[in-house]
Amino acid sequence: MVFQVVPPVVREVGNGHEIDVDFLHSLKIYLEHFDKFTLACPVRRGNIVGSGLEKCVPLRELPWGAERFEFIPLPLTYSPTEFLKLLPSVRKKLAAEVEKADYLIFTPYSLIGDWPTIAIREAVKRDRRYVIEADGVHADVTRKRFTSKTAWKRLIQEQVLFPLFDISYRYCLKHSALGIFQGKDVFDAYAPFCSNPHKLNHHIPVYAGDHITEEQLDSKLSKIGEGDVLKICYAGRAIDMKGPLDWVDTLHELAARGVRFEATWLGDGPLLDEMTRRVAEWKIPGVILRGFVGEREDMLREIRQAHIFMFCHNTLESARILGEALACGAPLVGFGSAYPVDLVAEHGGGLFCQTHDIKGLADIIQNLDSDRSRLARLVADAARSGQEFDRDLALNRRALMVKAHPAAALSMISANP
Repeated sequence: MVFQVVPPVVREVGNGHEIDVDFLHSLKIYLEHFDKFTLACPVRRGNIVGSGLEKCVPLRELPWGAERFEFIPLPLTYSPTEFLKLLPSVRKKLAAEVEKADYLIFTPYSLIGDWPTIAIREAVKRDRRYVIEADGVHADVTRKRFTSKTAWKRLIQEQVLFPLFDISYRYCLKHSALGIFQGKDVFDAYAPFCSNPHKLNHHIPVYAGDHITEEQLDSKLSKIGEGDVLKICYAGRAIDMKGPLDWVDTLHELAARGVRFEATWLGDGPLLDEMTRRVAEWKIPGVILRGFVGEREDMLREIRQAHIFMFCHNTLESARILGEALACGAPLVGFGSAYPVDLVAEHGGGLFCQTHDIKGLADIIQNLDSDRSRLARLVADAARSGQEFDRDLALNRRALMVKAHPAAALSMISANP
């Protein structure tokens, strides 16, 4: 039996619990490798827009393995006092599952309300081996997203809470039997503190049939050569860490330089209204803010038509959409870090600038628009890089890695053959 504790991947609506569709596919692969799977995570209620849980399916409609799957709902809290009040009862619940599981997988992500970390401490206490997973450098994300604007609160965060989080996370890394890290940013940050680190792009949701076809690629390359208006695209939540305002500001800069383009943003979120306001106020032509797109194929179709996938991510998260963009033959043009650079290291298909460098990003795009041969080569290279992604293969590999690291300590296994 596998026991996994993760950040919120389940929401509660009127009809009961619903699970994130992307996580559901991961669960399906695990159930192909293990006899039983128990998942525990905080349940999100309300405030779904921009949370990453917009696309979910009811747990009661699990199409396979329902009899071998158990879900343990945990409370969602970021209040220190509430967390301390809930801690004894939740700790007891987690400890019971840690004790009986054959395999343990944890994804710590916070300081307050982080139940995976509590489960890890229970595992360490019992000399139980576990796998740790991460798809973002959480200390970086936390500092950039949640630093208070109030001076005294910021002081407490910088002097107490953030350093405590660093210590806690390194504890989790240090005691793990295996670390599985999505992307090079995460691997580079966490590998020094983990005895058995592995880089695996298993969260990039590219499946059979998602890749741009040769016919679609040839058509796009022909249109680029014929001088088709530059098509820019992005798909993701309109939240601060995705850089939606930098995205609009870059389009404003391009328009001021006389670059003609059609730019489409796919995704909802709390900053969408501000994006809309800026586009209207600055009268930026050719911008379409579509908001939430329910059908994944609709999103992929839009990205396949794009000449540039412009992204303005400002934290060290291993955004899955970058791999999807490459699979669609849309080159990555945006703020650079080790993760996107690594995605195109072998075959190309990306150009990058410093984070928040609006003029630098506009320079890259303006130059590509002026040099259509170079743009066409970049698109072809992106499609080649995208051929590397196959999530089913990566998830099966991950399952085998977990299977090679049972919760029972090696000393216990040899003592009980």
